[in-house]
Amino acid sequence: MRTGDSQLSSSSSSDTSVSFTEAAHPRSAAAQRQRAYRLRRKRAVIEAIGEETSAPRVALLTLLSNDLAVLDDDRASADRHDTRRCSVKRILNAIVTRYAIDLNE
Repeated sequence: MRTGDSQLSSSSSSDTSVSFTEAAHPRSAAAQRQRAYRLRRKRAVIEAIGEETSAPRVALLTLLSNDLAVLDDDRASADRHDTRRCSVKRILNAIVTRYAIDLNE
């Protein structure tokens, strides 16, 4: 009986470790996919700088929001504001051109 008890406890502990590992794996895989997604988005935004006409819409909108945040920041230097203003103009020009938005209506 004693050996049977030890076999039961060893098999139940190994079953627990297997199920714990399987349970932890999907979360880590999901975290890795999310991290990879964020890195792709960051790369797309970096690559969009200076290439506004061919940049993906999401990258343009991210750049625009970042630039507008700097323009709202009173602590940013005047040079930084000038640079961001030029960037905002390029981004808005790309969006208006791409989607054929008529601003005179």
